[in-house]
Amino acid sequence: TSSGVQLPDGSPVETTDYKPEIAWIPIDLLFAGTSNGMTVSEFLLFTEAITDSATIKWVQSCLAGADAPPLQKIISAGIRFSNSDSPNAGVAEYTMAAIMNVVHDWEERINNQRKGEWIQKGWTEINGNTWLIVGFGSIGREIAKRAKPFGVEVVGARRSPAADPLADRMVTMSSIHEVLPSADVVVVACPLTDETRGLIDKDFLSSMGDGSILVNVSRGPVVNTRDLLEALNSDRDLKAILDVFDVEPLEPSSPLWNHRKVTLTSHIAGAGSGITKRGDDVFLEQLNAYLSGDDLRLEL
Repeated sequence: TSSGVQLPDGSPVETTDYKPEIAWIPIDLLFAGTSNGMTVSEFLLFTEAITDSATIKWVQSCLAGADAPPLQKIISAGIRFSNSDSPNAGVAEYTMAAIMNVVHDWEERINNQRKGEWIQKGWTEINGNTWLIVGFGSIGREIAKRAKPFGVEVVGARRSPAADPLADRMVTMSSIHEVLPSADVVVVACPLTDETRGLIDKDFLSSMGDGSILVNVSRGPVVNTRDLLEALNSDRDLKAILDVFDVEPLEPSSPLWNHRKVTLTSHIAGAGSGITKRGDDVFLEQLNAYLSGDDLRLEL
């Protein structure tokens, strides 16, 4: 708290009474509780307490990314930092559900049901699709694992084009444009770095084929929103599924909210029901490794 008092198990303990060596940022801290988790200011206070500590040597986060400025500050302070792969399964399931929702046009089906209209209409299969997954790391591979049983051809893109058993083909990030025209779905699952910031720009979008779908489950700034809106406002048949944005919460005035070609959610792709247990399991695995002096699998 701002008064410098911690509340383990609801019991006040002055911070001067103990000298923590490990900090754990669990998912419940961010998304649970009566106020739906920490506010931004509370999270900043929490991370500042970590960086100001003279005793904390290692931080385990529940988050997959580490691009948030407060987390970057921890890393820059020289404190060991580990991210988590606990959101990955949820992000992959979200991605599959969101794409299926769009290609099946469930919104229209439900509207027909509500109106009591018996309408028989064909629908688009993903069997035989080509999906380009930009960022074939742990999240990208989880998505591929779920897409392939549906008969999807998976093309993975990452810096190293080394073969991967979960991809039908691998390409380098610099070769993405060669695949875009034939990709039915483009899933953006790469981390936010200097190289990926603004990666999805006018040239990228213009190379995508008609009828294709862009899915962003990475970070908002990977997509140039102005260029995306320009592409969506054109007469091209292009759709977007967005879970992340440049500024969050998304501003109420954003044209993305009511765009007929956009399906959006509030950065919840990884917030599935299993994330708490997976996150706790990751922490315990990492904690055992730390206490044993072994390498930390997810240390950045």
